[in-house]
Amino acid sequence: MKTKGIYAVCFFLFFTAVLFCEDIKRFDDSTLIQNKLIAPTDVEEARNAYNIGTTYLHENKLEEAEEYLLNAISLDPGYVDAMDHLGLVYRRMKRYDDAENIYKQSIEINQNNSVPYINLALVYRMEGKLEDSRQMYLKAAEIDKDNPEPYYGIGYLYQMVKEYKTSIQFLNIAIQKYYEKESILVCDAYYLQGDNYYYLGEYAEALKYYKVAQMVHKDSEYLKNRIQEIEEKSE
Repeated sequence: MKTKGIYAVCFFLFFTAVLFCEDIKRFDDSTLIQNKLIAPTDVEEARNAYNIGTTYLHENKLEEAEEYLLNAISLDPGYVDAMDHLGLVYRRMKRYDDAENIYKQSIEINQNNSVPYINLALVYRMEGKLEDSRQMYLKAAEIDKDNPEPYYGIGYLYQMVKEYKTSIQFLNIAIQKYYEKESILVCDAYYLQGDNYYYLGEYAEALKYYKVAQMVHKDSEYLKNRIQEIEEKSE
């Protein structure tokens, strides 16, 4: 895809995200909140508790969110959406053992739901269990082949171990799938891809990806400094 085409698509995605209030603050994956319900509950009290807990989660009031999400699960023990949000609460609290346990509980209830596999992969990555993380991403990709997140996650893992060319391959898949979904999160993949090319010394290619990522993450000092550094190298 030519550079002008990339910029045009990212501008479109940016305004789409603003219109639909999509959460785009995701460099470490830890701020994504699942909005699409996997298994809505028929228990009204559980649904009300879930909605209140989710509101607190959006506000980053973690103790309150934990209380209401636990209540939702107690009212409906099969409420996997509440479990997945509770896992995010625990991740933000850095209670990784609790997050791991609740995601495994969600998987036991619905093994065909890719969300807890992706979330469990994030927990394993945060704990430094990179191979376990990769396996969870692969399982998520097997369940939901159109979901870009597992490929993004695997690309991130390979970048962590400095296998940049392999990371590029997985991020290219993620980028294509983000475009197909018209998701603004494609710009996060561009951010990582820019780093891959930077570390490989391919600065012109890195600059292209950084500039696209900057359309969304325009206040990022990291991106500003990298772009300035590369432009100064080329003078």
